Amino acid sequence: MAQSLRDRQKVRRREDMLVAARTLFVERGYSSTTMEAIAEQADVGVATVYTYFKNKEGVFAALARMDMSELQAEAEAALPSLPEDPVAAVLKLLGIYQRVHDYISYEVIRAFALGARKKGRIREVAVWVRDWQVDQLRRTLEARKDAALVAQSLNTEEAAQVICDLLEKYYDRVATDAQQRKAFESLERRVSLIFDAWRR
Repeated sequence: MAQSLRDRQKVRRREDMLVAARTLFVERGYSSTTMEAIAEQADVGVATVYTYFKNKEGVFAALARMDMSELQAEAEAALPSLPEDPVAAVLKLLGIYQRVHDYISYEVIRAFALGARKKGRIREVAVWVRDWQVDQLRRTLEARKDAALVAQSLNTEEAAQVICDLLEKYYDRVATDAQQRKAFESLERRVSLIFDAWRR
């Protein structure tokens, strides 16, 4: 059933507010961005922003979910064509995940990480992201296990959790482009190292 004009306008208005919020979060930082500024940037009343998102955390969580949904879909589409080598396959997925830097600034990623540590909307998004990343990594490892490329005794769920732990540590170390490259190289080395114990 086709959406009504009003529903399409609501979707467009919501997207406009999220685009405005992204611009402000990157330019001013999360803590310095206000709901009033988001409303002004999106050319809507501040009451409209509150109606759609309740508070700034709600805006941030919705923006994060939108961005991470794109990365989720990109990674899902890549699963069938990942390299057979388990290390190369996992690193390909991690390369897609770390492209979150293409969407927002390092400061905003740090604000998200801090928000994810306490109960609330941001935490809910962080748990959702980790769940689908663990699932994609687990399925990737399961396929390599079926192909006898990793040890049959490997608990792929726990292995995927370990890899996600390493990915979270990577985000903790990154605040500039130079640090991103160095930290991702370190992440690659650590993933390769643990696979030495996981191979059959």
